[in-house]
Formats: sequence, C-alpha cells, structure tokens
Amino acid sequence: LLIPDNHKAKHWLTQAAKQGLPEAQYALGKLLLSDDWEVRDTDKGIRWLKQAAENGNHFAAYRLGKEYLEGNAVNKDTVRAADWFTKSAEAGNQYAQYMLGKLHLTGQGLSQDQAQAMVWFSRSAAQGNQYAQFFLEQRDDLRPPSVMLAVTQLLYHMSRIFQDNSVPPAVPMGQQVDRKLRRKIQEKKIAMGHKPDDHEEQWPEMTM
Repeated sequence: LLIPDNHKAKHWLTQAAKQGLPEAQYALGKLLLSDDWEVRDTDKGIRWLKQAAENGNHFAAYRLGKEYLEGNAVNKDTVRAADWFTKSAEAGNQYAQYMLGKLHLTGQGLSQDQAQAMVWFSRSAAQGNQYAQFFLEQRDDLRPPSVMLAVTQLLYHMSRIFQDNSVPPAVPMGQQVDRKLRRKIQEKKIAMGHKPDDHEEQWPEMTM
C-alpha cells in the first residue's frame, strides 16, 4: 500500500507531462490546483490544464471551464468558461454539455437560448446525466420571469455541488426546486446502485 506523497507525485507527473502525455498534463494540472499548499501553484496548474486540453484531453477543458466560471484560480470570465466548456462538450464530455445547457439557459457567457440549452441537455442526458435529464423534464415550466429567476438562482448554487458535493444554501425562490432536484437525483443514484455522494468528475483511464 503506497502512502500518498504529493511531492513525488508532482515529480513523476511533471516528467510524464513534459513528454507530452495529455493524461499526465491533466493530472499534474489538477494536483497543482489542489488544496495542498506544499505543491499548489495555480499559474502552472492552469498552464498544464491548457496544454492537456490543447492535446485533446476533454477532462482538462472541462476543468478549465469550471475554473473560469468560478474565478478561484483565475479571474472569473464566463466567456472563456463557455469556450472551454464548448471544446470539452464537442469532444463528448457530458458534464461540459450540461454546463453549456446551464449557460445558454441563463445567458452567462453565451446568448440566452432555451432551445440550444435543451440541445446540450439532451446530449448530456443521453450519456446518463441526471441533472440534465431533470431540466429536460422541466422544459415546459422554464418560463420567465419568476420561474426563470428561481432556476437561475438554483443553477448558481448547484455549481458548488460539482466542487465539493456540499448542500447548497437555501435561496428564497429556488429552494423548493433545489430540494426536488437533489432528492430526485439521489433516489435515482441509489436505484442504480451508486452511492449518494458519488462525484461526477472521473479520472481518465491511463493507457500505455
């Protein structure tokens, strides 16, 4: 059993990343953006993620979209976030497809376009994304202004679910929708044999 050692991980991932392996570049970028302050280096982390994304790693492109949307390691930029999500979504990443649906629904970084949002939700749901399926099922109820405002607030707080799976704080207008969504997703996960706290972002398979 190996004892986790982020210093050694950083060393070996750096060697592999410099050889041009997208999976290693992505893993190194994530490590450098982690909360371990002994290895954390946000600038280099973002650079390695960009290198991985440019080499075709859609997980890296999705992570870059999240970083620009949340504005923790870089200056918040919803337009850049949408660009990276698009790159990842077009490569088949279901989570990026879902995020593009959200951005089109709210008009963040993209034109507000419910029809286009449903296209991306459909592509994501076809891969089993239950969050996307929820919005497809609610498409007839997404009408401005009150419900749209509630959904917008819900989407904002749901972004934190992807970060740490914590329960988002209650908001006045989106509270009931939020609870319904989380309960429905949890029930489906359990029915499918998943743990209730399964995280959506999976590590790519490492191939030789």
